[in-house]
Amino acid sequence: MLRSTTVVHAERCLLGRHAAELRIGPASVRIERGRIVEVHEGRPSSESVESGAQLEVRRLGSDRLLAPAFVDAHTHLALVSLRGALGGSDLEGNLVESVFFRVESQLRPEDVRAFTRVGALECLLHGTACVFDHYYFADAVAEAMREVGLSGVVAPTLQDLAGPGVDSHEESLEMTASLAADPRWAQAGLAFAYGPHATDTVSDGLWSQILDGAQVHGLPVHVHCAQSPEEFQRAVTNGARSPMDRLARTGALDAPVDFLLVHGLYLDREDLERLDPQRHRLGACPYSQLQFGFPAPVDDWTRRGLDWWVGTDCAASNDVMNVQKELRLLSGQSAFGVTYGAPREALARGAVAEVAEVVEEDRRRRLRRSPELRDPRFLFERVCGGPGGWHRQLRCGAIEVGAWAHLAIYDLAHPSFWPAGASDGKEGETLALLRALTLGDPSPARRTLVVGGRWLDDPGVLFDRPETRAWIEEADARRAELLTRAGVI
Repeated sequence: MLRSTTVVHAERCLLGRHAAELRIGPASVRIERGRIVEVHEGRPSSESVESGAQLEVRRLGSDRLLAPAFVDAHTHLALVSLRGALGGSDLEGNLVESVFFRVESQLRPEDVRAFTRVGALECLLHGTACVFDHYYFADAVAEAMREVGLSGVVAPTLQDLAGPGVDSHEESLEMTASLAADPRWAQAGLAFAYGPHATDTVSDGLWSQILDGAQVHGLPVHVHCAQSPEEFQRAVTNGARSPMDRLARTGALDAPVDFLLVHGLYLDREDLERLDPQRHRLGACPYSQLQFGFPAPVDDWTRRGLDWWVGTDCAASNDVMNVQKELRLLSGQSAFGVTYGAPREALARGAVAEVAEVVEEDRRRRLRRSPELRDPRFLFERVCGGPGGWHRQLRCGAIEVGAWAHLAIYDLAHPSFWPAGASDGKEGETLALLRALTLGDPSPARRTLVVGGRWLDDPGVLFDRPETRAWIEEADARRAELLTRAGVI
């Protein structure tokens, strides 16, 4: 139920947006019309108002943690329909062009709406309140998210050189502006961005229209960049040095527009030096990248002072819409190179003590290059405060005045948090709980998810509602029809 005003008194509240600011302590949080309007650090005074016709007061003891809900910085919710439909040979080529485009060319708005509902439900179950979605039939995506109650930034896919959206790019361009101008979406916790598909599927002319629109309407741009060898080769064939160089030649990198550039697998040093840390952010989707490519070199991005965030990409190449899970893979990503590095290859040819020592030193060297990937504060910012502060019309990811009330409440007595939840409040409590939130699996301990002030005291009840069961049944039927039309089954 959404009350006019809710006040939450929490003994343990995770405050701060950026890594260095994160701290845990008692706080009172006032929520009105879905947003946080007041945050008072410290325990409430005895004069605090306890109840009222338009006021709900919730008190959380020391066995509960009030924290921001997760933000998934790159998704294609509707592609949950292809989970389990891809085989090993599909992953050997360009997954987007050989499989996704073929299926997506058969999509109808009703399909997208049905599939997006399922993806949105799964996000809520994993503690994600906000996603950055990039897809076709964006009005259907937004409507499905509103039905389910998931917040987010929706980017209508724009492409005029190749892909399923070629014939509808003008319509999608107009849709972006019209959706962003409709206040009903903002009231539902939804905002919009321009969504050029990639550097090789968008012409110079369309890029010009996108950049003009982004400046006129004050919207950011969400785009795939340097995600495949085919994209790289097409940039070279057309006279550019790289996909990023191709993008720069359109004037995009010099425009006063905020960019989220996702994947970045084929970026070199010169490409990265062109980026402005104030306007250009990068996106990494570790588990998905392991399937269709390889992990992005996020440690290099960090050393160059570039901000980057984490997304799931899609269930078709990731299996689960759980952005928090991505952090555990990121934390150990530095060690991947050891397996295929020269010292390990030498060890494989003949295990002797000297070679083993060289392998161990190689491991330590790689770890020392990226200490931030083992810092829970740094990791938490990738899926909360960082992306949550990107869109000026949808500020979330932190418990602060002006942010949307996207919150999660965890049971610290749950085994998933032990022994961090048993902390006595001394120094180190913040780090211990952040480690449990980032490198553990907090989902079983989540007792409540709040999305825009709407309380889901038991997220599992989402599946007990008659309309939810009807949504799943519709998605089942539409998926079978779609895969048959596309020749996948």
